Amino acid sequence: MKSKLINLKTLLILISSLTLILCSSITMAQTIPLNKLTGQFDEKKDSDFIALDLTQLPVNKKGMYLQKEVADQLIKAFKDFKKDHPNIPFIVVSATRNYAYQNGIWQRKWDALSHKLNDPEKIAREILKYSSMPGTSRHHWGTDIDITSVSSAYFKNDKKGIILYKWLQENLPKYGFCQAFNEGRKGGYQPEEWHWSYKPIASQYIAQYKAILESDPDAIIKTLDFIGHDKIKLESLVKQYVLTINSDCY
Repeated sequence: MKSKLINLKTLLILISSLTLILCSSITMAQTIPLNKLTGQFDEKKDSDFIALDLTQLPVNKKGMYLQKEVADQLIKAFKDFKKDHPNIPFIVVSATRNYAYQNGIWQRKWDALSHKLNDPEKIAREILKYSSMPGTSRHHWGTDIDITSVSSAYFKNDKKGIILYKWLQENLPKYGFCQAFNEGRKGGYQPEEWHWSYKPIASQYIAQYKAILESDPDAIIKTLDFIGHDKIKLESLVKQYVLTINSDCY
């Protein structure tokens, strides 16, 4: 009888512990403000972010930021890569991009394509091959980076690019990173060998983004105000491009 009571007590403690872990994860995801999910904030004024100019990471331009934990892990990866390949470039070419920055990218591409295409849906789809709608980019979160080149040809055909990509695939997961847009997904963005996401934090953002899209999509949709947003199937496109990612990144 005493043994059964001990086992029951142990079971209750285990259930309680698992419940706390689950509740903690849910609470953490729910505490991400909507403006941070959609990039409508200034990363330069956010204490969770650090300017990459102040770190050991090589960058191709000034003024880029990441969440501090992400930067710390990326620095470790960079140092280890350089031990093996001192002469191959490992450069951060894009990091956090807030809503305003992403809106500028979208606006320029929309304006250029509108001279060639007269269907807003086709214009949007063309842009969405490699660029996100403002408010929907993983780069809003301070968890995602582009490394060295944004050309698939570099990683597939250039000797240095091939070596870099092989190393990234084999080693970046050890530091918490996953390739968000890999081969084999059904829909969404084109594969991006250069785009890597820090899963321990990004998975919380995507979990909350997904939950909102499923329960109250208008909470996000109504915050999106960019050229063409009212001429396309916005909710459908947001769901497709935000959620169609590498399953390892969830």
